[in-house]
Amino acid sequence: MVKGIGKGVLYAVIVTLLFILSFSFIVQMCGLANGVIKPVMQVVKVISIFIAVAIAIKSIKNQAWLFGGLIGLLYMVVTFLIFSMLDGKFVIDFTALSDLLFGVLAGVISAILLRLRNKDVEVV
Repeated sequence: MVKGIGKGVLYAVIVTLLFILSFSFIVQMCGLANGVIKPVMQVVKVISIFIAVAIAIKSIKNQAWLFGGLIGLLYMVVTFLIFSMLDGKFVIDFTALSDLLFGVLAGVISAILLRLRNKDVEVV
């Protein structure tokens, strides 16, 4: 179970980093406005959390939503630490806390959607 969670979060972080590298190249080449970056990053976070949850909850029979929330939380903490180190400053403000909540909710919703797809497994 813990191994699956770690594996899922690791894959999600790798997907995020690869996407950010690709997207930054596109921004540089096309000269996209800064207003486009934040919504695209939110979509990347949701997709990455969904991937992590899909990997991690394969072996979980009950309370997948709880593990989904935990995965979203861990993903957001890990990415916060990575990007804070790259930026050179660790600032925990309202934006960081709202991102954390966003990650938890994305994880819970991802787990519920994945379980609803599998009719033989309980959602709760």
